[in-house]
Amino acid sequence: MNKKEVLEALKNVYDPEIPVSVLELGIVKEEDINLDGDKPIIQFTPTSPFCPMGGIIGIIIKYALEKKFGKEFEVKVKPGTHAEENSLNDILQDRKKFEETIAKLKESGLLDACLTSTQ
Repeated sequence: MNKKEVLEALKNVYDPEIPVSVLELGIVKEEDINLDGDKPIIQFTPTSPFCPMGGIIGIIIKYALEKKFGKEFEVKVKPGTHAEENSLNDILQDRKKFEETIAKLKESGLLDACLTSTQ
């Protein structure tokens, strides 16, 4: 896996509030991807410091990448870009909370709405 493959996987991940991909919105850029360690690390920048969907965006990014590559990713808010950075990162790193949120997103239809079928 390389950065271009990660970016390609994220091309089909859409912001829950705006029907535009996380790449087009600049939520994830190539420099936000670190593939050097055992677990790839992706940092993302929510659309605003008070973005109400900041955590959901991170969860959907994490879900899409783990589904595509079959391995665990560490996804976290880029430092200084969201007022609730620590809380959002706690949810993203807690596997149980992550899986509970994915189940709720699937049930509501939001997960499917944010991912295209080409994943």
